[in-house]
Amino acid sequence: MKNLLFTLMLLTWASFSLQAQTDYKQWETHRFFAKRGHEADFEKGLAEHNKKFHNAAPYKTNIFEINTGPNSGAYELAMGPMTFTQMEGRPAGKEHDTDWAKVMEHVESTGESVYWRADKDIYYAPAGAESFSALRWRYTTIRPDQRDRFEGLMAQVEKVFETKKLGAGFMAYWKYGASQGPHVCTELSMPGMKYLDREDTWIKDFEEVHGEGSYDRYIEDLNMCVDRTKTYDEFVKFRADLSSDY
Repeated sequence: MKNLLFTLMLLTWASFSLQAQTDYKQWETHRFFAKRGHEADFEKGLAEHNKKFHNAAPYKTNIFEINTGPNSGAYELAMGPMTFTQMEGRPAGKEHDTDWAKVMEHVESTGESVYWRADKDIYYAPAGAESFSALRWRYTTIRPDQRDRFEGLMAQVEKVFETKKLGAGFMAYWKYGASQGPHVCTELSMPGMKYLDREDTWIKDFEEVHGEGSYDRYIEDLNMCVDRTKTYDEFVKFRADLSSDY
């Protein structure tokens, strides 16, 4: 009986361990700056490549146009969601690689390649969010040993969006394996940039959800756990025309 129980415990642990290693959503991202005057050719080649070679999950690719911030003018490619194991089966071969080389002929430079993993507990998407094309990405550097505090604060933010039905999505993505910042990107997804011109009731909404004085405590805690001097935003447009077909 003891041997049987021990075996069952091992099997249960193995099953849990396997789930823990694959039960995540992660994207591989790359940034590209097109050569001046080659933007149209780059977009054409990129769109044709994605729709030909990246139309099957988990290798579908989304393309974003970065309009503000230190990487203004760049295109971000996000492939996934996929696990590290699935990456080994990514599209490849002579035809794929030759076609991609033609796209890269129109690239002036490339930025950082990153693995971004979605936070399961910080995720709110209102009805219709799948059609939102305007986004704000906020990149944050976390102070040492402050990740748990930051996650708790972002969970409070997500709760406000969810409770008040604010009409925008809010979620967080962690840079996998990051030793230096930014460590996390929080995403605000919107039906359009006009969302930013609505009446600002954020503090009122926050305190109605979390109690009087909660917003001041939130700001105090946020200042403790992040390096504000290294926080920056990017306003981004999703380019469905350049992405995989859905």
